Amino acid sequence: MLSLSLTPGAIVQLLGIIPAFRTVNRFYPPRCGFGGWFSIRFKGRMHSSVTINKKKEDIQQEVQHMIDEYSRCSRIARIRRQAETQKVDFDIAVEAGSLKEVAVEYAKSYGATHVILPRDLKKNKKYFMDSLSCAIYRMKTDSSVETVRGFEAAEVSGLSLGTHFNTETYEQEEEIFENSVCSVCMNRRPRIGGQTRDFTYAELHLATNGFSEKKLLPIRGKRTYRGQLNDLQLITIREHPLKTIKENDFKTEVQILGNFRHENVAVLLGSFAKGTHRLLIYEFVCNGSLNKHLSDKRREFTWERRIKIAHGAAKGLEYLHGKQSYGSVRPSNILITHDYHPLLSYFGLARSQYEDIDLSSETRVLKTFEYLPPEYEGTGIDLSKADVYSFGVVLLELITGRKTIEDTDGQSFLRWARPSLRKKKYMELIDPVVQDSVDLYQLYWMVRVTDKCLSWDPNSRPSINKLVKDLECIVNHCGAEDFSPTESELMAATVSDQFQGWSKSTFSQYQTYSKPYALDY
Repeated sequence: MLSLSLTPGAIVQLLGIIPAFRTVNRFYPPRCGFGGWFSIRFKGRMHSSVTINKKKEDIQQEVQHMIDEYSRCSRIARIRRQAETQKVDFDIAVEAGSLKEVAVEYAKSYGATHVILPRDLKKNKKYFMDSLSCAIYRMKTDSSVETVRGFEAAEVSGLSLGTHFNTETYEQEEEIFENSVCSVCMNRRPRIGGQTRDFTYAELHLATNGFSEKKLLPIRGKRTYRGQLNDLQLITIREHPLKTIKENDFKTEVQILGNFRHENVAVLLGSFAKGTHRLLIYEFVCNGSLNKHLSDKRREFTWERRIKIAHGAAKGLEYLHGKQSYGSVRPSNILITHDYHPLLSYFGLARSQYEDIDLSSETRVLKTFEYLPPEYEGTGIDLSKADVYSFGVVLLELITGRKTIEDTDGQSFLRWARPSLRKKKYMELIDPVVQDSVDLYQLYWMVRVTDKCLSWDPNSRPSINKLVKDLECIVNHCGAEDFSPTESELMAATVSDQFQGWSKSTFSQYQTYSKPYALDY
């Protein structure tokens, strides 16, 4: 696409403009908006005696004609195939009106951060510079691109289509999260002090290109869309799981959840409620869910990244428990940036997970079946310990990878894993994708912690606060002096030939760490 580097997930928009009262054909090459391209095509001046109705009819016919031309164009077909290869969204739109005004209006409504003007619009350069605040470039006769007005972190030779901003100014004006910007796609998180607001249907319709099917995210269950607001903020729009929830209850819930602010919790930006519609608008998290990464089985999903996700997700869960929000623990609700920074999302959206439990109005739980603890049908359940059990299932999936029925000899995931956990057969548990690079000290303690989280007795499970400290300890190798390979259960496992070729020296490096905190499983 004119040699511009587009990141996966970018949105490419091809715009055809048909000015009124025109008949002479001219064609302009694309210009680029926020992940968007705009091809400007217009016609010469029509006779002044044309009636209004005839004009409208002619414009409609011309719009359809241009759309048909685009669909048959071999060049556009090549661009569409290239976009699919690069995992870039590609769409076509045709508008009628004044060339300059429509182009500027469309760029603003689309949230353009980069605009490339066709070469024949050189005389209108000042108009675009005065009307738009984004970076502006111009096509040259040799199809190269020259800079009219540059934009920080957005050079033509390596154009990144994330949300760019002046970091120094932004940090002075607003308090931001520590990991506020993804280093890969430059997507940024909302400011910490922001408040939830009521969105209009028109805003959401525009942000999602009319709730286009192309904006749907591959998430099971409720329809979830990706969108972009006029201020360039990327968003996720999700249906509330309870369509029958009353509007007042819905708004109260949104007000409570919208005040949650934590490094590892996705921000609820606002909502839309009208008629039977109950929509929740969250910040967009750029690299999908943990569910996706477990299923993909890619080598990029390293052991180091897995334990980083485990620790961050546990911290987010600890925060939610402090807000009395429970029942949201499963891989599809753990979202990840390209830096593998985890954020818990879709928390506290229903009150039906534990069907026989009398829940207070402050307690919000999200229904999920496969991650429920053994005691979920009982009464008087400790919801925090129930979430710790669910988190133990997530930890087990991080260790083992996503297991199919074929992988587990036809058994359920937990039924297959429990004997290996009990007998401490570590290498039977570890995901083959990371087997060659796993840190054995961390694996040993991760298995121990996971086993405790999955205890049948809720009182035997660690508290969420202890779990966070334990995972921090594992990540930082603290307490390693208590781990003596010659006496440990791990080295005892060499009898079963799990660690043939792994000598005592393999573990000696860990004996030099200090002991600020001790694991006591």
